[in-house]
Amino acid sequence: MAERCPWGTSGARRRLLSCAIMVILSFMAAGPVVLTEGIVFHVANRCPFPVWPASAPNTGHPVLAGGGFLVPPGKSRRVAAPATWNGRFWARTGCNFTANGMGAAAGCLTGDCEGRLACNGSVGAPPATLVEVSLHADPSKGSSYDVSLVDGYNLPVAVSAKPAGTGKCAIAGCAKDVNAVCPPELQVTASAAAGGGPKVVACKSACLAFGLDAFCCRGAYATPAACRGSVYSRLFKDACPAYYSYAYDTTAATATGCNAQEYVITFCPSRWGDEEHDGGRDAKM
Repeated sequence: MAERCPWGTSGARRRLLSCAIMVILSFMAAGPVVLTEGIVFHVANRCPFPVWPASAPNTGHPVLAGGGFLVPPGKSRRVAAPATWNGRFWARTGCNFTANGMGAAAGCLTGDCEGRLACNGSVGAPPATLVEVSLHADPSKGSSYDVSLVDGYNLPVAVSAKPAGTGKCAIAGCAKDVNAVCPPELQVTASAAAGGGPKVVACKSACLAFGLDAFCCRGAYATPAACRGSVYSRLFKDACPAYYSYAYDTTAATATGCNAQEYVITFCPSRWGDEEHDGGRDAKM
């Protein structure tokens, strides 16, 4: 509890200074300040086409913004979250929803969540690029996040904090488009517009495509020493050096110690490898 200040008429200036010092010392003795208010994610779309970002909380955490929404090209959406939120974000592409927010059997070409606009906590169907978030209200612990291709890739994404915070808080986009270099055995294709053939809309991970323990880092391969990656994970790593290319990828960038009030998640950063992503304008939705 903070010390009470001795008020009086004489030596008011000296007493005021002493009071201020006592208050500061009492708060320092109480330990680190814990953030009780929430934070804001700015979810931005720099792709030349609409995307339908989605989020799913970890167990015990709330659903944010219904779990899914539309962001037109060049726009962004503010999403409020508790200061201790844990979960994931991803982008859905090629969606077709009716007025009631329901689509066909598969509402989106990639990242679909049971054909619904509002995923309401449901995890999207892979392959999809995942932003994994772990927030802490206590600045001494620091919040962290990473980008994972363990379940495959559909779009490049960059993540940063506003302000940058005290740790390494920026994760860049990709050096090249994974879909453009995806081998046939990993490709997810969809019919292109009239006059074109099938186009690659996503790239599966080797684990998702083949289901083998050696690719999935399980069974006899469930340790970092045994699961060393593959030619497929190296393809992902070459295109997106900062992302997790497989479960035990020790070279991936994890943003740590980022005690910010705002975070920016940008799909299709303006340039391949771009780290400067202001998020554009927040859509009024």
